[in-house]
Amino acid sequence: MTIQRSRTTVIWSLLSGASLFGCATARMAAPADIAGASEVLAVSDRSRASGALVNEGFKLGSYEVVDVDRKWDSSSSSGVGPWSKETKTTGFSYALSSNGKKLPGKCSSETKSQGFGGFNWGSLKIACACEGEGGKAEVAMVKEGRTLKIDDKEYKLEPINAVEGGGTQSNPTGFRADADQPLGAVEVVYPGQVWLTKGLDPATHAKATCAFAGLMLYKAPSENLK
Repeated sequence: MTIQRSRTTVIWSLLSGASLFGCATARMAAPADIAGASEVLAVSDRSRASGALVNEGFKLGSYEVVDVDRKWDSSSSSGVGPWSKETKTTGFSYALSSNGKKLPGKCSSETKSQGFGGFNWGSLKIACACEGEGGKAEVAMVKEGRTLKIDDKEYKLEPINAVEGGGTQSNPTGFRADADQPLGAVEVVYPGQVWLTKGLDPATHAKATCAFAGLMLYKAPSENLK
């Protein structure tokens, strides 16, 4: 009986360990050219949970992401991005806070592109916008391409599939933004992280961070726990 209980305990421990290992999230490996020339904005105090009763705010470097609200859609609030009025969209709003000032942001995505029980960034159509006194940043991921526009400058967004420890995965772990030079990158898997090229002016720094935060906050509908 004792031997049987011991075997059961060992098997349960192995299964539990395998389960925990299987649930571990692969982290994005930053491209060498970005990692070597960027300031890292690490994430802290971020919950995995989502929904109306959850505080989804978190710290992002010297900023805070606050006022996350997932309760609106195209029937109750104006959409964001290149969607027609007839296109069914769902979205969320948030703000990037620093030194007592907030830069409001919101994102909208086509309902049919979101998927349930997981999604693929390759088919997702999403747009985000952050706008304040210092100007505007806009993200658009549509069939015409993926871009980040900060005021009048446009950056191309490219997926990053590399994971820490080597190897790749099919669904992107993040995205990089490039024009004539790299702007930075964002990790979109939990908990997330941002890389921004050193020497950016404060306004561009804040707008880029706010736009990247929108991509970090995206969840497929089945992940929005109520």
